[in-house]
Amino acid sequence: MHIPALLTLTLSLLLSPLTFTLTLAAPLQPRSAHGLDPICPHLNGTTGGCVRYVRGFDVTGVVTEVDLSFPLIHDECDCIAQCLARPTTCAAYVYKFSTPASVQAGRRTCTLYSQFNLPSGVQLAFALNSTLSRNVNAPAVVAGGNNPQLGARVPQAFMDEALSTVPDKEAVSGPVWQLANGKAVC
Repeated sequence: MHIPALLTLTLSLLLSPLTFTLTLAAPLQPRSAHGLDPICPHLNGTTGGCVRYVRGFDVTGVVTEVDLSFPLIHDECDCIAQCLARPTTCAAYVYKFSTPASVQAGRRTCTLYSQFNLPSGVQLAFALNSTLSRNVNAPAVVAGGNNPQLGARVPQAFMDEALSTVPDKEAVSGPVWQLANGKAVC
């Protein structure tokens, strides 16, 4: 055997117990296959909970809007469950402080949407009087000045009364995809 190869083999054999020991000493970290820890594992229709979400930002926000609050909504799981209960109109949810009153009460609200936040170069306008416009909640769209709906970068969620200075790292938003087989991915 050649001397450098013998030296390499000897060092490998001597160091392998150290490597094995260091590997075992590291704490085991449970992780989901998608990189996020599942939330709300008890929700019906999901397989082990929701793993497609973001904290601290509101990725939702176009077309239809349903606003829900306490006592119906206690946490993000209640919010996601409300979206799951509306398979024909809800595709995204956000659980955050949405008004100064929600901040004062210390309770986040739940808003359900039929689509995600639009990119900044996209704008949607609806013919609200058309018979083709269904379930868009035209009165709320008009009252909120949301026609046309303008795209923008995904907004950050905040937890101060001005809703602009103290980031809310516990806000949660994401998609809810209701699959044809009766299951849901969120």
